[in-house]
Amino acid sequence: MGMKFTPEQQRVIELHNSNILVSAAAGSGKTAVLVERIIRMICDGEHPADIDRLLIVTFTNAAAAEMRERIAAGITARLEADPGNEHIQKQSALLHNAQITTIDSFSLFLIRNHFNEIGLDPDFRVADEGEIKLLQQEVLAQLLEDAYAGQFVPEAPEQFHACVEYFCPGGRESVLEQHILNLSRYAGSFPWPAEWLEERKNDYAAGDLDALVRSDYGQYLTERVNRTMEGCLEKLREVKRLCELPDGPYMYGELTEAEIEQLERLTSCKDLEEQAAKVPAVTFARLPSKKDDSVDPAKRELAKAIRNSVKDTLSDLSESYFKTPLELAVEQGKACREPLRILLDLVLEFDRRLLAAKQERHLIDFSDMEHYALQILLKREKVEESGGTGTDRTETKYRIVPSDVAMEYRQYFQEILIDEYQDSNLVQEYLLSAISGEEEGRYNRFMVGDVKQSIYKFRLARPELFLEKYDTYQETGDLCRIDLAKNFRSRIQVVDAVNGVFSRIMSREIGGIAYDDKAALYPGAVYPAQEDPAYGSELLLIRKPEKGEREESGIGEQHAEGAGVLVDYDNVRQLEALAIAARIKQLKGSLQVMEKSTGELRPVRYSDMVILLRTTSGWDEEFKKILEQQGIPVYITSKTGYFGALEVQELLQFLRVLDNPRQDIPLFGVMQSVFGGFTQEEIAQIRSGGEGHSRKRMTLYEALKEVAQSGRTEDTDEEISGDKAAGEEAELSFKAKEFLQRIDHYRNLTPYTSIRDLLQRILDDYDYLNYVTALPTGSKRRANVEMLLTKASAFEKTSYFGLFHFIRYMEQLEKYDVDYGEADTLDENADVVRIMSIHKSKGLEFPVVFVSGLSKRFNMQDANQSLIVDMDLGVAVDYVDSVRRIKNKTLRRAVLSAKMKEDNLAEELRVLYVALTRAREKLILTAVLDKADEKWELAQMTGQEKLTYLDFCEAGSYMDFLLPILPKTGIEVKTLRTEDLAAEELGEQLRMGDRREQLRLIACGETPLTGDPEENERKLMHLRERFAYQYPYPGLQKLYTKTTVSELKIAAMAEKDEAAFHTFEEKEVVPYIPGFRREQEKVSGAVRGNAFHRTMELLDFTYLFTESGLFTGCPDTYEEYREGLHKDKLQNRLEEFLQREKTSLRLTEEYAKAVSLPKILNFLEQELAYRMWRAQEQGLLYREQPFVLGIDAKRLDPDLPEGEKVLIQGIIDVFFVEDGEIVLLDYKTDVIDSLEALWNRYNVQIQYYEEALTKLMQMPVKERILYSFYLEKYK
Repeated sequence: MGMKFTPEQQRVIELHNSNILVSAAAGSGKTAVLVERIIRMICDGEHPADIDRLLIVTFTNAAAAEMRERIAAGITARLEADPGNEHIQKQSALLHNAQITTIDSFSLFLIRNHFNEIGLDPDFRVADEGEIKLLQQEVLAQLLEDAYAGQFVPEAPEQFHACVEYFCPGGRESVLEQHILNLSRYAGSFPWPAEWLEERKNDYAAGDLDALVRSDYGQYLTERVNRTMEGCLEKLREVKRLCELPDGPYMYGELTEAEIEQLERLTSCKDLEEQAAKVPAVTFARLPSKKDDSVDPAKRELAKAIRNSVKDTLSDLSESYFKTPLELAVEQGKACREPLRILLDLVLEFDRRLLAAKQERHLIDFSDMEHYALQILLKREKVEESGGTGTDRTETKYRIVPSDVAMEYRQYFQEILIDEYQDSNLVQEYLLSAISGEEEGRYNRFMVGDVKQSIYKFRLARPELFLEKYDTYQETGDLCRIDLAKNFRSRIQVVDAVNGVFSRIMSREIGGIAYDDKAALYPGAVYPAQEDPAYGSELLLIRKPEKGEREESGIGEQHAEGAGVLVDYDNVRQLEALAIAARIKQLKGSLQVMEKSTGELRPVRYSDMVILLRTTSGWDEEFKKILEQQGIPVYITSKTGYFGALEVQELLQFLRVLDNPRQDIPLFGVMQSVFGGFTQEEIAQIRSGGEGHSRKRMTLYEALKEVAQSGRTEDTDEEISGDKAAGEEAELSFKAKEFLQRIDHYRNLTPYTSIRDLLQRILDDYDYLNYVTALPTGSKRRANVEMLLTKASAFEKTSYFGLFHFIRYMEQLEKYDVDYGEADTLDENADVVRIMSIHKSKGLEFPVVFVSGLSKRFNMQDANQSLIVDMDLGVAVDYVDSVRRIKNKTLRRAVLSAKMKEDNLAEELRVLYVALTRAREKLILTAVLDKADEKWELAQMTGQEKLTYLDFCEAGSYMDFLLPILPKTGIEVKTLRTEDLAAEELGEQLRMGDRREQLRLIACGETPLTGDPEENERKLMHLRERFAYQYPYPGLQKLYTKTTVSELKIAAMAEKDEAAFHTFEEKEVVPYIPGFRREQEKVSGAVRGNAFHRTMELLDFTYLFTESGLFTGCPDTYEEYREGLHKDKLQNRLEEFLQREKTSLRLTEEYAKAVSLPKILNFLEQELAYRMWRAQEQGLLYREQPFVLGIDAKRLDPDLPEGEKVLIQGIIDVFFVEDGEIVLLDYKTDVIDSLEALWNRYNVQIQYYEEALTKLMQMPVKERILYSFYLEKYK
């Protein structure tokens, strides 16, 4: 039985003789409709079309292959129904040659068939990305070399030097190189790149204030200021509404009304010049301080918070755009014009040289394909050339006409069908327009897409092309728009959640897309148990632990049983992953999903679940570690990590050494690897030499050669004492000699051996493939090595050859993130939870979707670059005065930066829409937030109906979009604390313990088994074997390789006094008050301790005492020091010191507030402070000294075996040398009764410090001091 289509889908299938734009919402069956339209066109009884007379353009090769398969299936079905139909039989034969393709493949088809039209050598090939990157670097390096030599602007070489000075602060030439590459890439998205670059030379052509006001970016800024004012007014009206509530802060009402009137007057400003005069003049009076118990404190605080946000917005507006007078902005813009012109000329010359280099090598790249195709299809004829508004500005106008080739294709293709139209760019638009029949009155373009799913702006897609047609096409006529809004993918709960969110955060003003009744989703899928609340959408809002909170609450890092993996509750990614793991376990035991093939419910599997992340980098591995620790199988689909794989790094390092062995770092890596077999101690011995002859000034390669040639590692005249030492020296010399011979052997092969053969020989000689296969995850490692062989073969097909170029080739791929991803060895159909990026998930669907990492900050780096490019407004740069060494943002750069941020935020909205619409049955959002419960409580109190324009512009993460409007959406919000996750983890361990006990009872025969006795006996034997297993090395069970002094201190305290173990910090009572209503929060013990330690680390005695004028130098005696101290002056200087450290960001605001100034002053009055100052003057004061100390394991536990070592690491607060001996000092902030108790607590720690210092400094410790900031004394 055929698929039943809705009336809208039926119209999409049957409508012809129009340009049709289909706005197809997520899950609306657009692909099925597109395939059905094609099938009916080629199988039509009256006017059938041939499949090869249709041009079907998709976005990816995979989509094109799937489309071809579905069309083939449709043709086969029609043939089965009508096997004698010759036309349908013909279509089956024509299908293999049909143009079902990507735009790149179609462009290549045009070039191969019409290369003569553009004078292109037919013997071309498509270069891979690595080859193009190498070629770009070569051309760019030669271009800059010629420019420095005065060949770029021979008549005025100083112009280029001025350009370099302008764009390369600190002489960093790489900045200029990146600007050239970025502009070249950006220009490539336009139909005529050179023309676009020439136009950019006029971006700073505004010669006066009037021209600035009338310019594109001036008009944009005027509109943005007006919209910001409207947003501020909206917020102030909310304050006014609060004031008018019965328990609202009525005393703010009159002032708020006056401020509303003030902003309303600003909205009537006629142009930018008037805004620049009036916006900075906006003032806000002080709020009345009247107290009234009838006023709800929460509403008072909320009103103040909203009003403060308006003040901050207006302050930022003035600071960003109107701090520099407009007249001065015009002058600064003029100063930017000439350096920008030189830069654009460099880009034009770079593009010309790169094209010539590619033609010389018979290469084309993907950007060339589209532009060559455009040259084949369109011709530009000059119409006129006239002077512009400036004396040095010329405007050339062209008429674009179709070529004869384009006219032929217009007649040939009956219809052009374009999938994913929202991701097209201008070049693709011109290409497809050229072969459509619009100019001749034959409307035959069919475009389908969803602008809400346009998420490829980073690839320079232009969703504006779709939006323009969306706004202009009508329901009927030659230009027709059809909306497909019914969703056949998701349960009604998911559809409601998506509509509830996006009807509130997406609009024409916010994101550029109106999420109205036509854009909304309508449920069309039929599921069993439709109303079951178990399928409701939810948000897991996890509270991020505050600093020190974990220690105070007793929650620490926990080990998964038997896994040895730590759950770090201070790591927000691991915390979120733990919450997801807990929810997956709950769903695994309770949720049922529909089997698509039968329509029946079945228990959910791991493979039904996916975790979507905005970016997988730095997240997927953390999630994978925690989920696998929790017993959940995981599959990562990201394509990164290849260049970081150990086996790939080892082979590439080996090749680097073969190319140039005088590189210490690669050579060290190879010597440590299986290719060298040296230990770190042996390498250190080779590198350092002996007492009489140091090799520290040699390269590692030179040292290695000397050891191999001399037969000894110490070049001295002394006899080597002892046969053992002589044997070791001779053995190392032989090892070095053998290693160098192998290196020389391979180096001799490189001139005449292909890279793949060279790699294969190395692999065979060392049996490297079998070696990596024997390592953990060996199959993946082996696949990575085999992939490197494949890439070496691919390199041999490029225009480059030789080892040097192959290394550069791989380095360029790594530098520009052309990462192949580690080889996949896991079956994608396995029962595992998948983790993938949102972009990777586009076009896919899953029964259960977790959209995670919602509190991650958006990446806005592009908007903060010194050179910004915008599709509509052009190029903007900073103003630089090279003579006076002044640099600041131009007004144009500030405006383009703001527009880019707004465009990026609009893209983030669309990315979120894609993520949420992947779910079929269950949608779960997750995020970790500071003070999550308080923020959720505040969001419920405000209850925003819509996201405001200001909220949108100031958003830094998805949670900034979602949190204000969530109370109105019906999505269930569950706030979780760290304690909840720890309790869940503990509960899981207890449940595991119960299961273990049940198995033990079965093994002991206390719980009988039912069923086949023979099978039961086999199971019992297996259980008894497992329970009887004994670890063969019980003496090593308690041995660890590394520990810290703090852990040893805790262990010692636990042995002495169990109660002392739990009294590290002062316990603090946290009041149960929402965060936004708290006046002040107490400082935690951990923060206080860190603050004192950081302050004492930074404490500058010279700044406090000498530079302040308190002393001319360090006094000779402590008595003179005490007499010279002026407490008030010292306090003022100490305050200045703390402020200086805050300003320089060396001391955080939190730490500065946590430090007690009187306690620091008290310390400075002690003799200890004087002794430290004196040591500092002599250069003998050392602070925050890290150390690693190796001790015999039996010192820690007598039961540990002999000869084993344990490494102890720690950081010593401070020590100084006095009279040739060490004074050791440690600061403490513990709340404690006496110094004796403090020493009892920290004696073990100080002992290890003493031992480490004695070995490190080779001198004795004469004093060990503990200073208590709580008691303000020391012992």
